[in-house]
Amino acid sequence: MSRTTLIIKNDIKRRLKAPMATILFLIIPLAMTALIGMIFDPGSGGETKLPPIQLLLVDHDKELASKFLIGAFNQKEVKDMFQVTTVDAASGEQLMKKGKASAMLVIPEHFSDDLADQKPTALEVVKNPSEEFLPGVAEEFAATMAVGLSAVAQVFADELKIIKSASQLELKDISIAQMTPFLEMARVKIIALQSYLSPLLLQLKASTTTKPGETAAPKGFNIFSYIMPGMLIMFLLFIVEAFMREIQNERADGKIRRMMFSPLSTRELITARLFGGWLLGVLVCFLAMGVGTLLFGIDWGNPLLVFLLVLVSCFWCAAFFGMLNAFFKNKNQAGAFASPIILVFAAFGGSMLPLEQIPQGMRWLAQFTVNNWFITGCRTIIDGGVPYLSFTVLSVSGLVFAGVAMVALQRRLST
Repeated sequence: MSRTTLIIKNDIKRRLKAPMATILFLIIPLAMTALIGMIFDPGSGGETKLPPIQLLLVDHDKELASKFLIGAFNQKEVKDMFQVTTVDAASGEQLMKKGKASAMLVIPEHFSDDLADQKPTALEVVKNPSEEFLPGVAEEFAATMAVGLSAVAQVFADELKIIKSASQLELKDISIAQMTPFLEMARVKIIALQSYLSPLLLQLKASTTTKPGETAAPKGFNIFSYIMPGMLIMFLLFIVEAFMREIQNERADGKIRRMMFSPLSTRELITARLFGGWLLGVLVCFLAMGVGTLLFGIDWGNPLLVFLLVLVSCFWCAAFFGMLNAFFKNKNQAGAFASPIILVFAAFGGSMLPLEQIPQGMRWLAQFTVNNWFITGCRTIIDGGVPYLSFTVLSVSGLVFAGVAMVALQRRLST
């Protein structure tokens, strides 16, 4: 076993003996992902539903047209939207005054007769003034129903008059022979309507409008997969930074000076520290991703691409903080500068705010953060693509940081 490998092994063992800090930094991004995800996506299947609208219904008519209208609220899709309670006028007014419903729909007297006689009539919607949105939904639904009933009443005007007349007769007085011509007329109209309405000349094509630079959420969108990469890379920076800061602790207590009396060279020591931080980051990252898959159902995409992205990202973190520690005089200085740098990376790189929500004038700063490239890479892989740019930027800049760290740390440790 080489001296470099032995140092890496001992460093990992030492971390495992006191794992609380690492575990805490691992739990926090998972907890924050769960909290933010539940706030913005409380429903199953990634859909946020409105609460059912409390609607009171007063029927002064109690005839065919009002029963048809009330029956519309029993359709499954409508029942999911409205919770309808049938009340009399006095009770409805009292409940509305107490704010127990969002709206009250009043069907006027002679509603069915007026429609049959082609007379103007009106549905009344009483809205709760203490609510802004839900009463408006109830009003728009009632207006839509009114348009539909009005159209039916005009198309089948003759048939409605016959139905009205027949409803006033007893069964023995109704002649099937007399009713047949009107039934045939209604059948012809229905067939004609079918020929006009099927197939529809005007159809609906749904799409999602996005701002420049944004992409629409794909089918099966999992909000946790959108949040977790940003949380993960932010706390991964804290974990790797704490590991790399051990160089300052060992330098302060004389451990590195003692190690230099052995055949170990500074180059071997620095290489071991860089690879140790890299390995720790990779292990923590894969553990967090595994937990994210189990808890949140995140599909990270192509395993090979994810593996490569984690490798280059963790190497970047280890190389970057290795380089920074070459310019810090002691551990206090390292701690004072490192945390603000990580927070700046998180703020402008997409961990605290989605990349799309960062002001346009500051968005260029994201290009200098590992957060941006890791988050973008994860999204690309999840969407089925290959993050070539993320791989290139993180690999090249990581190698540059590692080269600078190797040279600068050798000078720092030799003093």
